[in-house]
Amino acid sequence: MEILEPGKHDFNYLPYKLHRGILYLAGQLAKEDGVLKNQGRINEEIDELEAKRQAKLCAIHALSWLKIAVDGDVNKIECILDLKVYVACDNKFNGMSSLADEASNVFIDTLGENGRHPRSVLAVQRLPQNAPVMIDLRAAIIQD
Repeated sequence: MEILEPGKHDFNYLPYKLHRGILYLAGQLAKEDGVLKNQGRINEEIDELEAKRQAKLCAIHALSWLKIAVDGDVNKIECILDLKVYVACDNKFNGMSSLADEASNVFIDTLGENGRHPRSVLAVQRLPQNAPVMIDLRAAIIQD
């Protein structure tokens, strides 16, 4: 899987913080060339297929930040500790778990067993920048 160059964060926060071997990653949106191209809630402005694509892209961005945090050595990613997938959707959308699988699969396909993780999926009214999907995670990092 291609790991992309992550986009710049837009506001006054750190994209990640490593503390005592745990990497805390800021929420990731599915930006393309620095822009969130398809915005809105699932089942209103965004269909499920596009939302799945965005969940996958969020995970690819997360992997990019993880790779930066470990100076390019993905073998230093001991494991993904947990993943949270936030989904902005209408009250009728029931595909949250299968949508979140798209993000989970990126970590499992890239990191093997180290990519398997516990996960929470949360439906929300709205996300930053009117994104349909956002993820955040924590990972254990092997430190020298």
